[in-house]
Amino acid sequence: MNTLWNRWASAFAGCALLFALSGRAADTSAYESVNPFVGTSNDGNTFPGATLPLGMMQWGPDTRDDGWYRYEDHTIRGFSLTHISGAGCPIYADVPVLPWIGTPGADPTGAVLAFSHKNERAQPGYYEVQFDSGVKAELAVTMRAGIGRFSFPAGAERTLLLKAGDSAMAHDKERTADSSTVEIRGDNTVTGVVHSGGFCFVPGDYVLYFAARFAEPFSSFGTWANGVRTGERNASGHLSGAYVTFPAGTKPILMKVGVSFVSVENAIVNLDAEIAHWDFDQVRVAAGAVWSRTLDGVRVDGGTPVDRARFYTGLYHMLLAPNTFSDVNGDYVGFDGKVRRLKAGEEQYANFSDWDTYRSLVQLQSLLMPRQESQMMQSLVRDAEQSGWLPKWPVANDVSYVMGGDSPSILISDAYAFGARDFDTATALRFMIKGATVPGTGPHGNSERPWLKDYLSKGYVPVDGKGQEIGASVTLEYASSDFATSQFARALGDREHADTLLRSAQNWRKLFDPESTFIRPRGIDGDFVPGWDPDRLLPKPKFRWEGEQIGFEEGNTWHYTFMIPHNYGGLLAAMGGPEKALPRLDKFFSKLSGLGGPNYTVQNEPDFCAPYVYMWTGHPWKTQEVIDRIRREQFNTKPDGLPGNDDLGATSGVYVWNALGMYPVIPGTAGLVLGTPLFPRAVMHLDDGRMLEIRRSGEGIYVQSVKVNGKPYGSAWLPLDKLGARENHIDFVLGAKPSDWAAQPADYPPSFDVKER
Repeated sequence: MNTLWNRWASAFAGCALLFALSGRAADTSAYESVNPFVGTSNDGNTFPGATLPLGMMQWGPDTRDDGWYRYEDHTIRGFSLTHISGAGCPIYADVPVLPWIGTPGADPTGAVLAFSHKNERAQPGYYEVQFDSGVKAELAVTMRAGIGRFSFPAGAERTLLLKAGDSAMAHDKERTADSSTVEIRGDNTVTGVVHSGGFCFVPGDYVLYFAARFAEPFSSFGTWANGVRTGERNASGHLSGAYVTFPAGTKPILMKVGVSFVSVENAIVNLDAEIAHWDFDQVRVAAGAVWSRTLDGVRVDGGTPVDRARFYTGLYHMLLAPNTFSDVNGDYVGFDGKVRRLKAGEEQYANFSDWDTYRSLVQLQSLLMPRQESQMMQSLVRDAEQSGWLPKWPVANDVSYVMGGDSPSILISDAYAFGARDFDTATALRFMIKGATVPGTGPHGNSERPWLKDYLSKGYVPVDGKGQEIGASVTLEYASSDFATSQFARALGDREHADTLLRSAQNWRKLFDPESTFIRPRGIDGDFVPGWDPDRLLPKPKFRWEGEQIGFEEGNTWHYTFMIPHNYGGLLAAMGGPEKALPRLDKFFSKLSGLGGPNYTVQNEPDFCAPYVYMWTGHPWKTQEVIDRIRREQFNTKPDGLPGNDDLGATSGVYVWNALGMYPVIPGTAGLVLGTPLFPRAVMHLDDGRMLEIRRSGEGIYVQSVKVNGKPYGSAWLPLDKLGARENHIDFVLGAKPSDWAAQPADYPPSFDVKER
């Protein structure tokens, strides 16, 4: 993939980006519309640093010891080489680099510099800030390397601190054994090794290697570890680091740095291969050209500047992960800890926020970059071959098991359905079926599907009162995974497993309470939990998340009852029909955010597709109203512009898809539910050469009619095989009042049920 980025950079470095950098065409440029500071407040957990799409190097500022950048803060502890955008738990933020005037103190770990946001700037692939001290830092990157330009006031003794051991989890009292090693080589190079991990405070570690090189020799140096600074060339231990000092002068310090998860030598190989020169601006322009080309893969015309900023910032966030994990020579460290080498043209990827991203992210990436997405799915297959199981929420080359469900199966099914098919599908299906049918444990003694024996024998995961308190939500997640795997198996010709898993995908019925007509957890004895009132959020014994209810993870029965996307028709029928379900839906959407109540919560992943339930009721205009409210009320272009954790672009995907006027509601299925588009025109350039143009005419938000490739189209469901032409067009006519478009049962999206249960 590195070759692809280089080709794009060469093709575009001289055109669109140069206009953007000079301030011209800023009102039309997708690149200039991106605001990397969106989501850096309000627990969005994004970062405003420099990176490329899917980059290993994600170099940016941290304001806190846990590696987060919080916009409300006014000091920076350093510019870390690695990040993960929008996750709900800290990780990475390795090797913060901080420019410093003079000799550092006894323990430079705690050094910070004050700054003002008026002196800060970020664009895709580039970041700069001028500190109150007068020191200016600029960062630009390639896939696995970066270059920094650090300018100092005249007469200042110029120093750079490399806080090698100061990773995001290094200050956690449970992980004080995290260690690092630094070595000063000659008079212009610093290398090091970082040992860290503990994502979401669970077992799982990684090792990062780095190599930093300077354009001029430093005049003095030192290292520190365990709170003690020395003049030695080497240091190892907790929170270790190194500093290098240059004589006073007006010339900026140029530093190049490469990273690798394999070795220091590979970090040097990555650095030399990707930045063979000392031209900072060349790297900056090339990075911006890659982003310009990538963002232009979805061109939107019209809309307000705020609409465009929200859209392109969301698209930007959707392209930050998963992350490249293999080096330029193809080396990577597998889940078995062994160094392996890929064939030419292959890439290994890491950091799959699968529980979050299967609901919005993987589908768009598969349409826009099926070759890279295929390599992502092959990465999961390799992980499974090396560890025995598909990895749940893998971080680096380890598995975190964060969140319930069996989400990697859905991720693979989604990718295949949306066009990423160049991977070992047979082996993928074998591991997906193993995860769904064979109880067992993998790394760290954990399971891909905990409590699978109960699920297979009872058809649900019980709440047992002995620490297992999320059985209802896990059951629904397993049912969704069964359905997605069923779709994948059917596409590959395995009818037996397809039929079996489609039947188990209806296990949501085992928890459907006919009295309350909500999903209700059952105990180990088969009885529903007593004292049930859906509006009374019976708290779990171990409170983790506002609004949690016994039986559910990060949510309650209101959220999860509407998370049965593969059979909304069956769900609504069980509720007594659409007319009886409508008042409940209206109540659910009376608020769009607020974790503590029985209402829709836009930042809660199980709710992502819920606005589209109305499409199965004959009231599509209600979906259109909710979508419009979400776009207007829940996203903005300020630092608090995301309603919650972005989770590697998953939450941003809610805005992007809804702005396009469609959503991938049904997991593992090659189709989209139509909503209401925001922009007069949007053009998606798919990687296989096809084009999809979405056009909107008329005023208002209510769909009056739709045409697909010039022919009237009355269904709310759009199978992707309807878009098989070289050039495809969807024309929406909107109006100020609701219409009867897609209001008849024959026009509803599909529901997937079985006759016998």
